[in-house]
Amino acid sequence: MDKSESLPVLYIRARNHYDVGFAIGTSFKGWIQDYMETSDEVKRYKAFYTDKGGRKLVDKYLSTGCETYPTYIAEVQGMADGSEVKFEDLFLLQISSELKFCHLKEGHIEKEDIANAGKGCTDVLVNGKSCRMIGHNDDWTADVSSRVYIVHVTIADENERVIEQFVSFSYPGYLTGFCFGMNKSLVISLNSLSPKTANRSGVPVAILLRSLLACSSIEECTSAMECKPCGSAYGMNINIATVHGTEMCSMEVYPQQGKSDVKLRYVPTEEESSDQKCYLFHQNHYKHISAEEIGPCTGSRLRDKRTNEMPPPKTVYDVRVILGDTKDDVEPIYRIPSASHYAPYVKTAATGIFSINEKLLYVYRSNPKLAAAPCLILPFL
Repeated sequence: MDKSESLPVLYIRARNHYDVGFAIGTSFKGWIQDYMETSDEVKRYKAFYTDKGGRKLVDKYLSTGCETYPTYIAEVQGMADGSEVKFEDLFLLQISSELKFCHLKEGHIEKEDIANAGKGCTDVLVNGKSCRMIGHNDDWTADVSSRVYIVHVTIADENERVIEQFVSFSYPGYLTGFCFGMNKSLVISLNSLSPKTANRSGVPVAILLRSLLACSSIEECTSAMECKPCGSAYGMNINIATVHGTEMCSMEVYPQQGKSDVKLRYVPTEEESSDQKCYLFHQNHYKHISAEEIGPCTGSRLRDKRTNEMPPPKTVYDVRVILGDTKDDVEPIYRIPSASHYAPYVKTAATGIFSINEKLLYVYRSNPKLAAAPCLILPFL
């Protein structure tokens, strides 16, 4: 590992969602401001918003978000106030998937840039008798991965009745829920996908992902991502396991007006089937839905091929070995920026492994295959 590793954990107890956002904004004000001022992607989003057509589109997404999930828009407002960043600029981050992979194309960004930008996450799901877990590599560019943190949030009313409680690995200025996280009932990890078009009348996908942290079942997550009567604005892969049961699935979402196309592939337990794999891999391309995507997803498919070449995962260490694999010179599973890669500036910001039988979350900031110990171990809620 490097000489030192760090990952801030912020504990928040608040009465409402605005206060959650405000606490995050004040605590990570420097990182949020630096990212907003220096990120080339953010500069592109702001340029898009200054255009009349871009502003109209962004305002439409904001209006839909306010109508469907006002509490999470309040969370963004709190983060903006706490970090002293303009709300409109911070809201652009919440629609970054829609902007980056669809709408910036309308601003004449080269297709190749869109097809290869920022793709790198890998998930391993294992649903064995003695080993139930979800392992996840969270990959993004260095300007984000150097400013990551974990929030442990409890929202309680005046009588101290808990309304929401969750843990979320987070990026600077983005709503919680956009990375891997958990609550008392579920563990959740995400892989970005790239549908060819966005649903302009839908709810921004980052807001829907935030709503999953308040769900207590896979059925609730499915309903949230179907998002009737608006549909999701964009697509996503969501990997979910129940904490107090045996259900585990990989969900794919494709944006449609009125109701998103949502398909689940369940990972069977060994007790349910002796002739089926009790594990599953997912990366950044559609596997369960026949979908139009913005590119061939070559890098993602190479990582998929590599995971299937490796021995079936049966232990926490097996998952660490897969997520730490660097064999492919073009598209390794564990990412270190390299000019030879499809996405040369992408790196693995962290590896999260939810060991459900142990009720522990292991977080690695260095290669999990080589690390003597995780950077952080958190008990389940």
